Formats: sequence, C-alpha cells, structure tokens
Amino acid sequence: MCVRAPAARRIIIAEIITSADAEYALELVKTICTEVGPGLPATPQERERAAIIQKELESHLGAENVVVEEFTVAPWAFLSAHPLSAFFMLIAVPLNISIGRFTGVSAWVTASAALAFSILSVLLFIFEFVLSFEVVDPFFKKEQSVNVVGTLRKPGTQSVKRLLILSGHHDSAPENTWLRFLGYGFFIFTATWLIGFITISAMSIIQLTGVITGNAGIVRAGTLGWIMLAYPMAPSIIFGMFFNRGRKNGGTVPGAADNLSASALAVAMCRFLVRNPSYIPPDAEIRFVSFGSEEAGLRGSRRYVERHQDELKHLDARLLNIETVAHPEIAILTSEVNGTVKNSPEIVKGVVAAAERARVPYRMQSAFLGVANDAGPFSKVGLKATTLLAFKLPQQMVAFYHQKWDTPEVLTIEPLLNVLKLTFEWVCHGGE
Repeated sequence: MCVRAPAARRIIIAEIITSADAEYALELVKTICTEVGPGLPATPQERERAAIIQKELESHLGAENVVVEEFTVAPWAFLSAHPLSAFFMLIAVPLNISIGRFTGVSAWVTASAALAFSILSVLLFIFEFVLSFEVVDPFFKKEQSVNVVGTLRKPGTQSVKRLLILSGHHDSAPENTWLRFLGYGFFIFTATWLIGFITISAMSIIQLTGVITGNAGIVRAGTLGWIMLAYPMAPSIIFGMFFNRGRKNGGTVPGAADNLSASALAVAMCRFLVRNPSYIPPDAEIRFVSFGSEEAGLRGSRRYVERHQDELKHLDARLLNIETVAHPEIAILTSEVNGTVKNSPEIVKGVVAAAERARVPYRMQSAFLGVANDAGPFSKVGLKATTLLAFKLPQQMVAFYHQKWDTPEVLTIEPLLNVLKLTFEWVCHGGE
C-alpha cells in the first residue's frame, strides 16, 4: 500500500504516471473542442461536452457507475453582474450632477437617489460577483445544466469510510471583451472600474451630507464635474456595460485550458486507477466529477453540495478541484471565492505533501479578486477542499483566458503531467 511505502518506493510510484496519461487527457480535450466547440453554461453545447465526458467515464467505470445530475440555473444572472452594476452607476451619475439644476425637484430627492443607486451598484457587484450569491437569479430565465459523476472503489470494498473527489468543469465562458481588445490594458480598466465604484459612492455621500447640513460648499464638493466624468466614471460605465461578448449559442471561447483540461485529467486519473486498482486506498470511494455552469457563478458545484451535503460530511469528503492546467508550476489555493472563503488547512497540508512526494513545482497561494473556483461551495459549508491552479498570471491571462484563443494548442504535456502526478500521490495516500 503506497501510504506506507519507503522513500525509494515513492519515487517509483511517482514515475508510474507517464506522459502517455497526460497525452490521453490532451486528446480528450481535442476531441471535445473538435466535435462540439465552445459550451456556455446551460446551453445545448455544454450538455454535449458533458455527454462526451460521461461516455468516456462509462468506458472505464461501466455505465452503472456514472450518473448525470441535472440542476436548474439562471446562467446569465452572474454574468450580468457587471452590466447591471454599470447600469445603476449610470443612473447615479446624472442624479448626482443634476442637483439644484431643475426647479421643482428637491435636492434631497436627487442626492438621496444618487446615493441609493451608487450603493446598489456596489452591493450588486459584491454580492453577485465577488461573493457569488444568487441575488438577481430569481429575475432571470432558468435553464438546465448537468454535473457528471463517476464512482470508483477498490475491488472487494464493502464499506466506505472516506470519500475523495477529483473535479473540473466542462462549461466555457463568454469572451472577455477587454482582454480581447486591450491586453494588459485590461488591468488598468479594471482598476478604473473599482475606482469608479468608490468615487460615485464617496461623492454621493459628501453631496447628501451637504444637503443635510445645508452647506452649499459641501454639496459642490460632492457633485461630479467634467474631470471626474472623463475619469473614472465614463470609462467605468463603458467597462461594465460591455464586459462580455460572444453570448450566442455555445459562445466563442473553446475553453480548452479553462477548464476542459481539468475534466480531462479527472477522466485520465480514473482510467489509470481502473487499470491499476492496487493504488486505490482501501475503505475509500473516489468520485470523478465534471461540474456544469462554473462560469455562471459556481452553480454546478453549489448544487452538488446542496444535494449531497449530509452524505459528504458523513463520509469525510475531501475535494481536490483542478482549474486551468496550462503552466508547470501548480498553485495550491489556501482560500476561495475571491479570497472570502478559507480552504481547510488540513487538506492544503495534505496536497502540499503530495506535491513534494511527486516532486512537482508548486506554491501556496491565496485567492484574490477574480479567482473563484468550484472548491468554494465545499469550503463555504466546512467541507475539506482546495483547488490546484496551474496558470501563470498575468501572461497567460492576457494570452488566452476567456478568449477565443483558449484552444488545445495552448496546452502542453508538462503541466498536465505535473497535475496528474500530484493528484495520484494525493489519492493513493487517502487524501492526506
């Protein structure tokens, strides 16, 4: 059993995973991109991508050990956080400017309304996008999406004391407009967007304070002028209103790295363990999960946790989520959901140990704004979970992230092989 293997033996074990296993994963990504193409959340194309993964898992596990779980999602709610926030900002700006300019309209009304809409703009962005709550989802059209789940146990196992989950997601994202056209300028535009939030809220608070105190000087100080309209307000509104493009049908982004690479690696690990069952930990169940609608705000993983939470806690579930495998060095995330949710230190420690045994390059990293993955819903309810992110920032983000260039050509064997080796060490040591 590899849990107790001596150092020399562990090195041999790490070498059992070969480039052929990584090439198998790469070929699966190519097949999906060729036969289906992009697959936005809850589109027919997303379902077709899931069906190929389902078929591949069934070829290794048998159809009786693979299930497809449907769930309901409002796919465009999360993706509308930016334009909706920009829309409320667009209302707040003229209200702020118009104070005292129209007879018969109370300054109290315009100042209060400007502050209300500016706060609404900020809160919508924070709750829907940053925290990934389903704030506006009830107002959007509902569609069906799917999670694909394959199950494997060591032959002869009767009872399960621990559940290990390997996951990725099979949906792709709409194209990021500003990465597509601005490259590194995207980061300047993003900073402008955040400055715009602060500016309109701060100015509206100052303006209303002036109205309350009857101080005309404070009112003027809190009223936007031409300079602030030129920067940051107008660029912020343009940024938010046109954040994404390519929303028709399955979209324009193939999503080879983000995140077919991860789903394919989960299938590749399944294939390897089926062929080498001696490395499956006793009394453990391994699930290979490909989530749907991750790009719609982690909805697939959230629905999975909602449906299975009691079972996951009872079985001491441990999730190793994989995201965007395109760089040899692997980031092991200590937090999730834009840095707002802490991952289990226990599982992070176990994954670090697996990386060291596998002798692959790694680093520990906290999530930050823009980094939210399917481990988040697990960690949020106290389940043990973390994410492997093999992605170089900002270079690869500018090169292909959420763009039409995220094709199989951006993938190479070394990153895929490194993640497979780490994952194998983690699995055969029982997630410790």
